[in-house]
Amino acid sequence: MDKSSVADSINKGIGQFNAEDSVEIDDLEPLFDVSAYPEEQREIIIECNNRIDAANSKYRIAKIREDMFANGLKAGMYFCTFDRDENMTGFEFNDETRQMLGYDGLEDLPNEFDSWVKTLVPEERDAIVRLFWDSVKMHRELPDITHATYRMQKKDGNIIWVTGAGRFIRRSDDGSLEIYMGCYRDITAQQELEEHLKIIEAIGKVFNFSLFIDVSDMSYRMISTNEYVEMVPKDPDAIQFLKNNVDASVAESFRQSLFDWLNKDTILAAIEEHGSTSMEFYSESANRWFNGVFMVGDRGEDGSLAHIVYGCIDTTDAKLQNLAQQKMISEFETELYVDSLSQIRNRKFLDDKLVFKPCMAVVMADIDLFKQVNDTVGHRGGDEAIKKAAKMLEQSVRKDDVVIRYGGDEFMMVFFDITREDLEHKLSKLKSAVKEISIDNHPEVKITMSFGGAYGTELVNNMIATADKALYESKKKRDTFTVIEI
Repeated sequence: MDKSSVADSINKGIGQFNAEDSVEIDDLEPLFDVSAYPEEQREIIIECNNRIDAANSKYRIAKIREDMFANGLKAGMYFCTFDRDENMTGFEFNDETRQMLGYDGLEDLPNEFDSWVKTLVPEERDAIVRLFWDSVKMHRELPDITHATYRMQKKDGNIIWVTGAGRFIRRSDDGSLEIYMGCYRDITAQQELEEHLKIIEAIGKVFNFSLFIDVSDMSYRMISTNEYVEMVPKDPDAIQFLKNNVDASVAESFRQSLFDWLNKDTILAAIEEHGSTSMEFYSESANRWFNGVFMVGDRGEDGSLAHIVYGCIDTTDAKLQNLAQQKMISEFETELYVDSLSQIRNRKFLDDKLVFKPCMAVVMADIDLFKQVNDTVGHRGGDEAIKKAAKMLEQSVRKDDVVIRYGGDEFMMVFFDITREDLEHKLSKLKSAVKEISIDNHPEVKITMSFGGAYGTELVNNMIATADKALYESKKKRDTFTVIEI
């Protein structure tokens, strides 16, 4: 695991992590060179070195504690000791740590690594502990001092933000980790202020006009403004000031609905229930569309709304873009799903959009003796018959129903809400209407159609075979309709 991945593991929503080189502490007692002594004396020399090691450790700890306190990091401290195989052998908190986290003495928060682990926020705990052990594992590749900002959980359950420094203290002879010491202080108030300022700054960039409103008296601070707002009479009450803006610049057709919306109790209730409330309107002054929105600013210690934010965002470009996209989609679907001859929906539309939709009736229809029509008036005349039949069928159905050119001179009609009685009445009228169709320059040629309907609540796909069967029965007589109920 490299340095960047160690840092990344805490940067993903948990906190911030970075590192720096420390000042070396070089005034330590040197160890004896064991190899310089006779064999019989080496055991005592090794014991001397162990005692020098322990003394040096205590000196380092005391020196670094002194440095940290000198830098004002007095709120909390812990240190871990490691053997030469880099196994943790001890863990200790100072009294300031226990006080900062609301614990009372050693028995309340014992000097154990697990005690530190339990002070971390549960959902972030695994990532921070993993970062700790990853850092220990690769400490030789890291600078001596690391910095981290993350959250801790106090004994009473409250969450605080802490920032601090950790220091790797390595043995001078083999570079192994001897001590890891950390210190931190509570920066919750600073963190909340910084986050709050970020929110306010972001609001000013997003909204064309925005207010930060105190719920207690509806006083406000202007975050961002525009030339049209600047011309409006100011008022100490945010709601009245917004109403002044409505009077001065909003199109008349929107004013009453905006006045109704601009009610403190209604706004607060909507924010509590939904997190925000918004309304779109048109500004005559700016000749632009806007969306006004109220949302949470912050809450008091009891959880009640302390401040709310009003923002007004220009939606004109998005609105025009949406219209352009709808036009593009419409043009695309026309090209893809509309039959070029009859100008009604085609078979692909049926396959892509309709086959698995539930409906009340499917009707199959075709022009009787269509080959004879073609033979009499030619293919151009046949195409004209198809176009006029399609137009007549399309005009006979409601907007939600669909007429499709199924293929050649065959059509399909899909009805989503119709009674059997109404279906039969419609087919009877269609049978008569088709006889009124005439072919240009060939008034003597008359056409008829046969219809076969499947009636019942089913998927379109499951109705087609029954409608085909009904059409087959009608074709035996021609110029008639048959309905089969399923």
